[in-house]
Amino acid sequence: MKHVKPVILSLTFGLPLLVWGVSLGNAVSAQSAADQMPAGPGKDITVATCTKCHSITNITGQHKDRDGWTATITKMVGYGATGSDEDFQAILDYVTKNYGLDSAGAAAPAPAATAAHKIAVNTEPATQLATDLGLTDDESKALVAYRDKNGTFKTIDDLKKVPGIDATKFDAHAADLQF
Repeated sequence: MKHVKPVILSLTFGLPLLVWGVSLGNAVSAQSAADQMPAGPGKDITVATCTKCHSITNITGQHKDRDGWTATITKMVGYGATGSDEDFQAILDYVTKNYGLDSAGAAAPAPAATAAHKIAVNTEPATQLATDLGLTDDESKALVAYRDKNGTFKTIDDLKKVPGIDATKFDAHAADLQF
């Protein structure tokens, strides 16, 4: 019985402290990634809105045309992203300018940015696969169901066996796939 009190105390104070420390580390990491983003109109609302659900590297590791970013923002709103029409317009303008196909980093992304944005096809949930691979919700769910039923993917050819998904979507991200 005399050991119960120290265990309870360590759980009462130690566990919340550990959780706070991990959260702080993630916040510092996210902040440093955001600090490296180009300054400009829409940056603050982009960081504030997008980091509620995922890492800012989901944006900084991608380059899309305006239509591609529009589709991504529309999908994120469908997942529950909130903001005004003006907020989403500012986000669209910012990401298209700084992470569009014609932006400076599109032609030759920095090695650290490329390495940081691998798509872990064997561990990511359906929602993240949809974002990273440009899949519809149904396609990403089909991919996860296939993975659960048949085991992990070893090659891009394994991914192409998933019924109902256009193989070119995998080809477009071949260099980013992590098995």
